[in-house]
Amino acid sequence: MDIFHIDRTYRNIRRYRQIVAVFIKYGFGGLLEQLNLDYYLALGKSLFTFQRIKRDDLIRFSKAERMRMALEELGPTFIKLGQLLSTRPDIVPDDILVELRKLQDEVPGFSFPEARELIEKSLELSLAEAFIEFAPEPVAAASISQVHRARLHNGCEVAVKVQRPDIEEEIATDIDIMFTLAELATKHITELEPYQPALLVREFAKNIRLELDFHIEGRNIDRFAQNFADDATVHIPRVYWDRSSRRVLTLEWIDGVKIDELAKSSAGKYDPAILAARGADFMLRQILEFGLFHGDPHPGNLFVLPENVIVPIDFGLVGRLDDELAAALLELILAGLKKDVPGLIRVLFKIGVVDEDKVDMRELRGDLFDLLDRYAGVSLRDIHLKSLSRDFIRVINFHHIRFLPDFMLLLRVLLSVETTARKLDPKFDFFRHSAPLVENLAKKRFSSEYLQKLAASRLKEIAALVDIIPGTTREILKKLSRGHLRFEFEHLGLELFSRNLDRIANRLSFTMVVSAIIIASSLIMTGDNGFKVLGYPLLGIIGYVLAGGLGTWLAIAILRSGKM
Repeated sequence: MDIFHIDRTYRNIRRYRQIVAVFIKYGFGGLLEQLNLDYYLALGKSLFTFQRIKRDDLIRFSKAERMRMALEELGPTFIKLGQLLSTRPDIVPDDILVELRKLQDEVPGFSFPEARELIEKSLELSLAEAFIEFAPEPVAAASISQVHRARLHNGCEVAVKVQRPDIEEEIATDIDIMFTLAELATKHITELEPYQPALLVREFAKNIRLELDFHIEGRNIDRFAQNFADDATVHIPRVYWDRSSRRVLTLEWIDGVKIDELAKSSAGKYDPAILAARGADFMLRQILEFGLFHGDPHPGNLFVLPENVIVPIDFGLVGRLDDELAAALLELILAGLKKDVPGLIRVLFKIGVVDEDKVDMRELRGDLFDLLDRYAGVSLRDIHLKSLSRDFIRVINFHHIRFLPDFMLLLRVLLSVETTARKLDPKFDFFRHSAPLVENLAKKRFSSEYLQKLAASRLKEIAALVDIIPGTTREILKKLSRGHLRFEFEHLGLELFSRNLDRIANRLSFTMVVSAIIIASSLIMTGDNGFKVLGYPLLGIIGYVLAGGLGTWLAIAILRSGKM
């Protein structure tokens, strides 16, 4: 590790010790050995022994279960990381995915005095000035915040979301460590290189930092409220901005029933079939019509009011679908319905990260034909999005195709919607229900108005290109005529060769210096000059001791590198 990594390591050493100890505790010491974390591994082993946890206790748990348990014990940042990875079936094995989706974001709440201090400091008001009533006990607590029930001076009941004290510093430390571990994983575990661990951590860091800013969540809620202002089947909670800040978010109190707890509510009060249809409509409109969708619509985040009105909460994570990605999604659906394999491949190459050197086009076409034939003639009611997506992900994984994070989040959202809808109404047909919305979107996408708009956009790009061509051409010809035109080449992999060559040269130079000290000391010892100790020249003795120490240090360095 370079000097900056060493500095970060020692600044975060206590957290490193805890992370290493937890991973060893749950049987992942081999992974740490691969990362060359020798010092922390030795320390972690001692902690593991001190805790006296019997290895037999872990045998009854699978590797996936132990991974989930380790993340839960490591706290908020690692729980959030696990939840993010649970949206990536393209890079995470199925058994681990199942366990990661069980990660619970529920932890004990923090004290009322801490909550009051943070609210008053953040809002620059006393608690009595901000709220006429405020319940000391939280109604819910998660890893980043907790929620208190309160009442404003105008009588409105509200939910006050308060961020945990010092959570930003804790998350910053963990992200710092995650980046170091990701870099080490890329360097030492070649199997992980295609998954780009550092990019995954960077995406995670971006998402969790957005989630820490309640201003962003409030603006997301306002945008959803604007998008669904004309939809009486959906209610978006109101944001009280005069009682909100970056670390405090005050929302309208929703006195409803969680959609997964309807069975416990009064019989006949809600219609599950209507709720299944409305919930699917709500999510499909977000995705296909607005391009902004709730990123975590699990049943715990969906409430129901009388008259079967759906109320979503927790807008900390949202996904975005720009025009280009929305058009590609539509092309993907249409190509699948038409069994257009060449069209399907074109879309995959447009929205995926593809290593073309590793893709066998003939084999890819064959696998896609087999996939589509498997579902040909099957009634839409009998097709589950979960099984279809699983088969599709297996194909693209085999051919080294990676999708963008927002696309994989979208897939997880659709799976969650279908699962919830089928629990409410076992007869719910997701594909048949979504067909009219897809059809309407297709008409809009291929309407004359849209094509004119697309053509105008492309013409602007062409005009901009034509505008710069003459000047650029003139510059190239000018440099060519003067002999100043130069080309730059980058040899991939040469940097590693250069580093190894430098290391070899340094060791040879070091060896030559040690040899020179030994020769000089030997010459001094054969002489009869200078101060002597036990009959030998002192300078010669010092030379031998110095050469022996330097030689021993070099031998240890070579042995530790693992390269003899």
